[in-house]
Amino acid sequence: MRLAITTFATLCSLTGCLVHGPQDDSSSTGGGGGGGTTSYPVASGDYQVTSRIDITIETLLPQPVEDIVSSAREFSTNPAHTLISLADSAGVPAVGTLRDYLPDYVEGKLEGWINDEIAKLTIAGIPVTQVAGKFAALAETTLTQVSLESELTVSSGAATHRLTTLDLAPTGIDKQFALGGLPSDVVTATTTASSSKGTLAVGDHTFGLAYGEYAWQAIEAACTAEYGAGLRATLGTAVNCASIANTVGNKCVLGVCVGHKAELTSICEAGLDEVVDRIHDQFSALEFDAIHFAAGSATITSTGLTNGTWTAEINAGLGLRHVPATFTATH
Repeated sequence: MRLAITTFATLCSLTGCLVHGPQDDSSSTGGGGGGGTTSYPVASGDYQVTSRIDITIETLLPQPVEDIVSSAREFSTNPAHTLISLADSAGVPAVGTLRDYLPDYVEGKLEGWINDEIAKLTIAGIPVTQVAGKFAALAETTLTQVSLESELTVSSGAATHRLTTLDLAPTGIDKQFALGGLPSDVVTATTTASSSKGTLAVGDHTFGLAYGEYAWQAIEAACTAEYGAGLRATLGTAVNCASIANTVGNKCVLGVCVGHKAELTSICEAGLDEVVDRIHDQFSALEFDAIHFAAGSATITSTGLTNGTWTAEINAGLGLRHVPATFTATH
C-alpha cells in the first residue's frame, strides 16, 4: 500500500549556472597538471519534480483500515442485523417497542424477513448489498494510495513549499481537490535550500492534511457519478424503508403479526443513517497530523535533478513514523 506525492516545483533565481568549488585534480580545467578550478552545476530555472513516498498504511493508522468501513461490510453480509443493531445503539425507541411487543418466536424471524426483502433490491441491476460492499472496498483503497501536487520556490537560500492539489486517481477515483480549504490543513511551509558541489539541499519542513475528509468526499463523488446521488441517498432509494416495513409488517406466525410499520420504517431509516454516518465520522477523524520532510537532497544535472531523497516521516495519530521517499526533476 503506497502513498505517492507528485510535486510540481519552481526552483528560481539561484545566482548563475555554475559555481566554483575547491581544487580537484581529477576534474580540473587547467592543463599540464596546473590544478585548475572545478565547476559545479547549480539548480537554476524551472523544474518539475516528482516525489514518491512509500508507506505501509497499517503501520500509520491508529486502527486497522477494515475497522473504518466495518459498518458497510456488515451491511453487505447481514443488512437486517446491521440496521437493527445500529438503530438500537443510536437509541431509536422503535427497537425497544418491537422487542416488548413481539414474542420471541416472531422476533427471531424478523431479521430473516428483512434480509429476504433487501435481497430482492438492486441498484442499476446490482444487488444493494453488493453495492455497499463495493463502496466499502473503494473506501479502503482511498486510504492506501494518494497523489499530491505542490509548488516549491527556491531563492537566495530560502524555499517556500506549498501543497496545491490532492489527486485520488491512483485509487481509481478520478477526483482532485484543491488543498487548504479545511481548518486542519497546513499546506504551506518555509525552509532552506542551497546548492553545493552539484547537490541541491532542501531543509526541514512539515505539512498537515485532513486526508480522511477529502477521501470521504471522493467516495461520495464516485457514488454520485455512478448512481446520481451520494451513498446515503442511493441506499435509501434502493432499500425503500417504507416498502420493506409494509411487507414485513404483514408477516404473521401462529396468528401473531408483526405490524408496527412505522417503527420498522424508523429502524430502517435510522440504521441506514448510522451505516453511512459511522463511516463518515471515522474517515473525518483520520488526519495526517504531520507530513514531515526533515531534509531533501538531489544531484543537479544539466537536465534536472536526479537521485533525490527525502528524509520523511508521517504522523497519522501514532507519532512520527519513518517512510522511504525519493524524488527526481526535469528542467
